[in-house]
Amino acid sequence: MDRRVFDALAEHHGLASGGVERMLELAGARPSRAELSHFAVRVLHLGGVLSVAAGVVFFEAANWSAFDVFGRFALVQAVLLLAVAVALWRPPPAAVGRYALLLAFIVTGALFALYGQTYQTGADVYELFLNWALLGLAFVVAAQWSVAWAAWVLVLNVALLLFCAARPDAGILWLAFGSWALSTSQLLLLPLGVNLFLWGLWIFAQRSRAAHLAPRWLVRFTLACAVGSGTLAALVVIVGNGDREGAVGLIAPLLVFTGLGLYTLRGRRDVFPLALIEGSLILLSTVWIGESLVQEGFGGFFLISAWLILTSTVSGHYLMRLVRRWGVHGSAT
Repeated sequence: MDRRVFDALAEHHGLASGGVERMLELAGARPSRAELSHFAVRVLHLGGVLSVAAGVVFFEAANWSAFDVFGRFALVQAVLLLAVAVALWRPPPAAVGRYALLLAFIVTGALFALYGQTYQTGADVYELFLNWALLGLAFVVAAQWSVAWAAWVLVLNVALLLFCAARPDAGILWLAFGSWALSTSQLLLLPLGVNLFLWGLWIFAQRSRAAHLAPRWLVRFTLACAVGSGTLAALVVIVGNGDREGAVGLIAPLLVFTGLGLYTLRGRRDVFPLALIEGSLILLSTVWIGESLVQEGFGGFFLISAWLILTSTVSGHYLMRLVRRWGVHGSAT
């Protein structure tokens, strides 16, 4: 029974809040105590893995002078080898193996940071995250776990955004894009394209035997990264700062948002992409109004406030209509 049926049934019988709660309880639409307990345990396990990884990094930093070079590397590599050994002992999809491989992926980043700090290679920060994403991919693939993929997507996006923001004249990405004389807004189309590709990959995975690797939240997270990158590219053009000549950084994201909106409206499965697009357009239009009325004082301030209230209200009302019409179930787009 989906949301539309629940709403129609409650409206037809005029159920009060107590009746709605009872109906949800009888239908099993709310998570049980056992399901909540299982979720809490999983969150605590994940928090433990992250705590161990953070503990390794902070212990190394706090005792930097107490270890020689060999000792520093030995500590981090010992944790990495131990995590791999545990994963081999209890390979995925066993939970222990997945947690161990996630730890191995995180410690890989710590190992790269340690190498750069020890030998002062001169590499840009984005190269650390890019190497982390590339060489840690083996652990992510072996984990067969959406959480590990989300961590990998996050590291990759940090690398791409650092590259676009710093524009370093070095590294593998600069060899690929440095000769094109791209503006900052145009460079920001790179993370937009990469995230859109990954989003399409998750959509394809949902329709295959690898559906367990691409849950709805991971699809949404990747799409949010894509829309966020496109929004940032458009903001750079709107704000200016010498980048108004890169108008493609504004036009390309708007075209992508249009195509994404049409795809979502055609699929009628999930309103989340539309929520992202509307939020982006509200932000972009508000910044544009602010840039246009920068000399208007309080009058411009009230106009911006009215615009935010109007657009947020209309957008929220439209999205809720789609939620009721489409329901809340179905595969994510």
